[in-house]
Amino acid sequence: METPWGRQLSEANDLHGVDAPADAPAGPKKRFFSGLRGRLLLLTTGFVLFAILLAYPVLAAGFRTTWLLQRGQAAEIAALAVEAAPDGRVSEELSRQLLERAQVVSVAVQAKDFRGEILPPSIDIGGDLIPIDMRHQSLLDGIAGVFEHMLAPRGRFLRVIVEPALTQDETMEVIVPEAALKQALIAFSRTLLVFSVLVAALVGGLVYFAIYGLVVRPMDRLTDGIVRFASAPEGADIDPAPGGSDEIRRANSALRSMQMTVSAAFRQRKRLAELGEAVAKINHDLRNSLAAAQIVSEGLAQSEDPRVKRAAPRLERAIQRAVNLAEATLSHARAEPSLPNLSQVNLVATIDEAANEGLAGCTDVAWSVEAPAPVLAVADAEHVHRIVANLVRNAGRAIHDQKDRTQKGTIAARVFRDGANAVIEIVDNGPGIPANLVTRLFQPFAGSASRGGAGLGLAIARELARGMKGELELASNGACGAVFRLRVPAVA
Repeated sequence: METPWGRQLSEANDLHGVDAPADAPAGPKKRFFSGLRGRLLLLTTGFVLFAILLAYPVLAAGFRTTWLLQRGQAAEIAALAVEAAPDGRVSEELSRQLLERAQVVSVAVQAKDFRGEILPPSIDIGGDLIPIDMRHQSLLDGIAGVFEHMLAPRGRFLRVIVEPALTQDETMEVIVPEAALKQALIAFSRTLLVFSVLVAALVGGLVYFAIYGLVVRPMDRLTDGIVRFASAPEGADIDPAPGGSDEIRRANSALRSMQMTVSAAFRQRKRLAELGEAVAKINHDLRNSLAAAQIVSEGLAQSEDPRVKRAAPRLERAIQRAVNLAEATLSHARAEPSLPNLSQVNLVATIDEAANEGLAGCTDVAWSVEAPAPVLAVADAEHVHRIVANLVRNAGRAIHDQKDRTQKGTIAARVFRDGANAVIEIVDNGPGIPANLVTRLFQPFAGSASRGGAGLGLAIARELARGMKGELELASNGACGAVFRLRVPAVA
């Protein structure tokens, strides 16, 4: 049967891309990119590509500026060749060659009192002429220009204005076809894309292998142990994860502690189930035996012997409580709460009767009740009797079993009102509760302070107290004894 614990671990196994153990049911075949390793590689590569995509406008704007300035520098060199010619003129053939080498259409200069074309246009410029002043170009202008050139229609020309560095002219105007710049930008984008993919794959691979060794591989081993533990939670162990980060080691330590806790809980639940089954089987025979004893006690009550008459009512009550206790134990095994029968109860009388029952067989322990006046409470007398009898019985056994004891054992009950509550404190001078049992003292079958105890009495006692809208707690504990405090609602 698949448990919720197993289903959760199966889902975690799917997330990490870990194969199921050999004895686990076969599931759909997992592909590489469905696991954490493949997703990590894809995410790393995608993040690198995204970062380069964000930087693309700036890179493309820088390439555009460089390309335009290179055209201006080539035009300056062509202008120097024209100035060196006789009369500052060159033939049409030489002019065409200079324009082709400079990859421009025409070159014009602007001096203080002169403007003229050094190299006239080699082709007919009939389209739009877009001015670009490189002296006042900002980064935003360059980014906007990149997308404008990429989406521009055919046939446009650019009039690039630069400040020459090789001549004495103030400015130089260079006309270039926009299609050439567009082709250069496309080639640059293609090259950047190929470079980005290679860098992303390289960086993604390096990050992948680094994180795989630090996180993924230890997590795979850890998840394998969890899956094995899910298939057999009562006995499987979670293997320690070697290496990895501090977080992985902490997770492994926490999971190993959880595995021990869960395994113990499963074994305890199994014992509880077996106990419930055993109690259910013997409950019928036990009640029949107690019914026979009850008939005998009724016969004894008719005896003329004064001692028998005094003991018979107590015997009947003890037998009836034994019947009720057997039924309550069965109800506790079935996780059914005991419903109290609330009424007005004189706590002092109820406590005294319960103590006589709890101290049966402990004649060496002195008993006393400290109560300034009768204290009335709204409670179930039978439940109060069972709680006090259990506390007194535990204290008496602890005192009786204490070795090297020099002083006489004493158990006292302090009964008083505290606001709207009636309080009963059971105080003893025994050895106290062992420190390792204090935190789980009221947990069923978690351990017992008395030798041979099952660890169920205090759990039932607290359940009975809470059923009466009260509380049972360990008020103090030490080497000189323990104090248990029971609170129940007092009569207004």
